[in-house]
Parts: sequence; structure tokens; C-alpha cells
Amino acid sequence: MPNITLVVSEELRRDMEKHPSIKWSSAVRNIIEQKLADFKELEKLAEKSKFTMKDWKLIEKKVSKSMAKHAKVLLDESNS
Repeated sequence: MPNITLVVSEELRRDMEKHPSIKWSSAVRNIIEQKLADFKELEKLAEKSKFTMKDWKLIEKKVSKSMAKHAKVLLDESNS
């Protein structure tokens, strides 16, 4: 089985060392496997989709605009 090298911060390494019973290699492998399964599922959905990139960009723009408005409302409320 091939190996990979993972770089973590000193703080993260210290926190991981507080839990010696956890097999970190297995934990990371499980997370990678789950993430890949998620992507495969998204790819299946995307293959069936009739949306074009233009459609997705329009949706992205509308969501971003809506989020910006919501953030402004929250900031205005917190400054009041």
C-alpha cells in the first residue's frame, strides 16, 4: 500500500498526541475515503444535470448577493 505524507501544525500534533489510542492513519484514511465517495456521488448527480456552467454561475452570483445582504443586516443589527 502506498504511503502519503501529511503536514500538520505543531498545535495539531500536540492535540493528536493527547489521544494515543486513536489510530490517526486509519482516521485520515476513512476521511479521505468518505470525501471521495461524496465527490463520486456529486459527479453522478452532475452527469444527470441539465444545468450548464452559465446556469451555475448565475445561481452562484444570486447566492453570493443574498449572503452579502444577509451579512449586512447582521452587521447592522450588531452595530445598533
